[in-house]
Amino acid sequence: MRNKMAARATALALILTLSTGGVLAATPAAAASGQAALGSVAAGASGSFELQNIQLLPDQNGNIVTFTVGVHNKSAGDLALVDYWVRLKSKTGHTYTVRLMPQDKVVNKIGAHSSGQVSYYAKVGSGEKLQDLQVQFIKWDFSQPNSERVLGQISVPASYTGVTPTGQNADFQVGSSELRASTEKFTNGKNEKYYLPAISLQLENIGGAAVTLPEVQFSVRTPEGLLYPLDAKNAKDLKISPKETKTVQLSGAIPLKAGEKGWELVITRIHPELKFNTLLAAYQLPTVSKPAGGEAGKETQFMNKSGLYTAKLGGIYRLPWEDQDILTANVTLSNKGEQSLPIPDMTAYFLLDNAVKVEAKLVRTGKVIGIDPGSSLSVEALGKIPYTYAFKEVKLVIQEKESDTQVNDLLELTAKPDLQQLPFVGLGAKYAREEIGRKAQYTVAEINSYEGLTGSIVSAELEIENAEKRFAPVTGLVAHFQLKDGTVFPASISDIKKTVAPGGKARLNVWAALPKGTDMETIRLLIGDSVTQETGEGKQGDGQQIVKTDAYVRPVTFALPKENKDVKDKLKDITLFPYTVSMSRINTSINNDVLTLKFNYDISKQLLTETAPEGHKLVLVFEDYKGNKSFERAYELKNWEPRDGKSAEQVTDNELRIGKKENFTIQLQDADLIFKQRFLDKYHLSVYHEFQGQRKLLAKQSIDWFAYSD
Repeated sequence: MRNKMAARATALALILTLSTGGVLAATPAAAASGQAALGSVAAGASGSFELQNIQLLPDQNGNIVTFTVGVHNKSAGDLALVDYWVRLKSKTGHTYTVRLMPQDKVVNKIGAHSSGQVSYYAKVGSGEKLQDLQVQFIKWDFSQPNSERVLGQISVPASYTGVTPTGQNADFQVGSSELRASTEKFTNGKNEKYYLPAISLQLENIGGAAVTLPEVQFSVRTPEGLLYPLDAKNAKDLKISPKETKTVQLSGAIPLKAGEKGWELVITRIHPELKFNTLLAAYQLPTVSKPAGGEAGKETQFMNKSGLYTAKLGGIYRLPWEDQDILTANVTLSNKGEQSLPIPDMTAYFLLDNAVKVEAKLVRTGKVIGIDPGSSLSVEALGKIPYTYAFKEVKLVIQEKESDTQVNDLLELTAKPDLQQLPFVGLGAKYAREEIGRKAQYTVAEINSYEGLTGSIVSAELEIENAEKRFAPVTGLVAHFQLKDGTVFPASISDIKKTVAPGGKARLNVWAALPKGTDMETIRLLIGDSVTQETGEGKQGDGQQIVKTDAYVRPVTFALPKENKDVKDKLKDITLFPYTVSMSRINTSINNDVLTLKFNYDISKQLLTETAPEGHKLVLVFEDYKGNKSFERAYELKNWEPRDGKSAEQVTDNELRIGKKENFTIQLQDADLIFKQRFLDKYHLSVYHEFQGQRKLLAKQSIDWFAYSD
C-alpha cells in the first residue's frame, strides 16, 4: 500500500509545480480585472492555497478550463508540494482530470516565506459553465480511509466572468515577466456582409525582464460565446523590454448576424502539442470610436486594419478656376508608430453647411509608396463649385474604400473661416516645400513689366531651388495674379524641360496681360500644383492621350517686389537673366550707301540655373537725334548658346552668342544717308528686353556719330 501511495505521490509532484521563468504561464484574470482572488484554503500553519483565476474557452470537442493556483509558504522551512493535490469538480458531482500546463517546470517545493503559481487545464463537457465548477484542495493523509484529507473547496461565484471590465487593464504572464494589455482605439466599420473591427492593442511589459511574445491568437468573443479570429499585425516574435510598450494592430471580419454589442477581446496561447488553445486574458471591448474629427492645424488619429495614422488638416481653401471655384484641402498623414504603414485607398467629399455634398478627388503630391515610422505624406483633396455659391461652413470627410461598393468613414475635418486664408510668403522670403521627392524652395526674385499699346505684360521671375539629393524636374504649376479686390488673371508659366541639379535653381517666367493703370503694389502671385487628366485621343487619331490641366492644389501666395525700372545710360552690365550683356567701342561709319555699326560685346551666363529662353529677345534700337536714321535688330535668347561646338568668335557676324567678340557688325543700305552726313551729330543706341512681343527698356546710350564709345 505504501509503495502504491509513494508512486502516486511522485506523480502528483509533477502536477503541483511552479513556473520558473522563460516560459509562458497564465496570470490571474481576477487580478487583471481588479477583482480579488476567488478564495483561499489554509494548509495548516505552513501556508495556504489561493484560486486566483479560472477561465473557460470553447473547443471543438467541448470546453477547455484553465485556472491558476497561488501557493503561499508561511513557514520557516520548505513547503513540499508532493504532499498536496487539486481536483476539478462540477456541482453535479462529475470529476474532471486535471493536468499541469506544459510550460510549467518541475518544482517540488516552495521556499520559506515565499509564494508561487501553478497553472492547470482540464477538458470539460460542452454544457458546463464556469459557475458550475468547483476547485477542491487535498492533502495526502495516510491515516484517512482514502488517504485524502480535503482542506477545502472554492466554488466559482455566480457573478464571476473572468473578463476584465472596460477601462481596466488585462495582465497576463509571459515567462518571468508580465504583460499588461489595453485598447488604445477600437473602430468597427461594416459592409454588406460583415462588421470590420479594427483594434489598436497596447502591450506593456510591467515585469522586470525582456520578453518575446509566443504564438498567440487574438479573437473577438460575442455574448453567445462565439469566437472570431483576428489578424494581428506585427505580433509574431514581438520583443518587449521592461517598461516598454508595443502596439499590435488587430483586424477581422464578423458576420452581421453575430451582432455588434457585448464583444470581448480574447487572447489565447496556441499549444501545438496539446492541439488546443488556452486562455491568457479576456476583457470587454470599449465603445466603438466614432470617425475621428478635427480642426485645421490640430492633429487627430484614425485606425484601419493596417494600423494607427495621425492626420492634420493644413486648411481648406477656395481658389479661382475659370468660371468655377476650386475647394482644396491639404491633409498630412503621419506614422508615429514603429512599423511602416501602407497608404490607405481613400476617397473623400466636402460637406458644405452640413447639407451640400461635393465629391472630391484625392491627389498625392509626394513621391512615396508607404509611410515609414516618423515620416509623413501629403494628400490633397479638391472639388469644384460655382464661383457664385456662398457657404458658411465646410468639412472634409475622408473615407477608406473597402470594395467597389463599400467605403468606411475614417475622419471628418473642419476648417473655420478665419483659418482659410491662403499661405502667404512676404517680400524676399522663401516658401519651403517639404514633400519627399519634391523638396524645394520658392521665391519671387524680381518682377518686370513689358509695355504695349493697350496694356502690359507683367512677368514674375519665380526662382525654384532643388533641395533634393537627386536631379529633379520642375513640376507642373498653375498660377494667377490676384488683385486686392479679389479679381484674378490666369497666368502662363514658361516650360523648363531640363532637370535641375541638387542645389541648383530654375527660374520660371510667370506672366499675364494686365490692363493699363493696374496698381502693381497690391498684386499678389498665387501658385499651386497642377492636377491633370487625360482627355482622350489626339486630333489625328494616333492613339495618344491629351493631358489637360484640370485644377490645382497646395496654393500659396507671394508678395511681389517693386519693379526695377531704372534705365542704364551705358550699355554695360545689362541683365537679361540668366545673361549679362556688355557692349563697348561702339562705332558707326558710312561707305557709299552702306551704314555700318560695329561694337565689341561680352555675354556671360549664370551657371546652375535653368531657364526657358523661348519668347525672349534682346532688341537693339538705333535712333538718330534728328530722325535722320533709325533701325532695329532682334536677337532671340534661345539661340545664344553655342551650337556644334562653336564659340562666339566662330559664329557669323549677324548672330549673338555667349562669350566675347570684337567688331560685331551690323550693316544696312541707305542711299540717301550719305547726303545727310553733314547733319549727323549724335544717335541713341537702346537695348530692350522683348518678351511675348512686348518690350522693356533696359539701357540707352548717347553716342557721337563716327566716334568710338568707351
